Amino acid sequence: MKTFRLIGMALLAVVMCVNFTSCSDDDEPSKNDDGVITNQKLLVELRVTDEDGVSITEYSYDSNGKLVSATNTEQYDGSTHTSTYTVTWGANKIIESRNGEAITYTLENGLITHTSDSDGGDLDNTDFTYNANNQLVKLQYDEEDYLSYTWQGEKLTKMAWSFSDEDIHELSYSGKTCKGYLPIMVWSVDDLRPLLEAHPELAGMRCNQLPDKIYSKDEIDETTEQYTYTFDKDGYVESCTEVSTYKRLDNNETRTETTIYTFTWE
Repeated sequence: MKTFRLIGMALLAVVMCVNFTSCSDDDEPSKNDDGVITNQKLLVELRVTDEDGVSITEYSYDSNGKLVSATNTEQYDGSTHTSTYTVTWGANKIIESRNGEAITYTLENGLITHTSDSDGGDLDNTDFTYNANNQLVKLQYDEEDYLSYTWQGEKLTKMAWSFSDEDIHELSYSGKTCKGYLPIMVWSVDDLRPLLEAHPELAGMRCNQLPDKIYSKDEIDETTEQYTYTFDKDGYVESCTEVSTYKRLDNNETRTETTIYTFTWE
């Protein structure tokens, strides 16, 4: 789990097309008063499989299609760990809690504008900024540190972290799209946040443009992540395979890792 993660910097994306079919764009997404898309399928399971094991998140919704709980089960190195998340919706405020810890999301006009974390995590005291198209353009962590997003139309093309001149991820596309969205695109905001995975529109990250490649480089490695996809009969992404190649800059040694993301929609 690589590139799209903010911490750990290793996450995202997607698999050799068995069917190079693009998803259709028939229905314009329709939102309710909470800013949640109501006329598309809901994500009910996200499975991440790599050489170390598997992580499975299952999502439960109320009758209005709003996430109310999620259970994540990780199976690595012969052990199993399960976490349950509870989501409470209020007036312009959503609380996502787990094991006595909570993230509080403050919203304006259906978009998250601020987060606080009772455990002092990555999203503690973070401000969200959007462009005129309601796409996320900046996460401001404190007075100095931020993550910026660059968009070309509906495509996210670059992510850059202020605390390192070399910490830039560039995304390339060839025109593939899907119905709904690609859930792991939101992991640059924070990984393993069921609310954001189920409702990325709340953070301006509901992306149906599918990247082919993500390239990044730091003082140690040059990383290229290639993505391919398969789709269900309605055009939603069913699986996404990420093949990551790491090249050391000091000796040109390379290594490759493969991660498979599987999505279930209802």
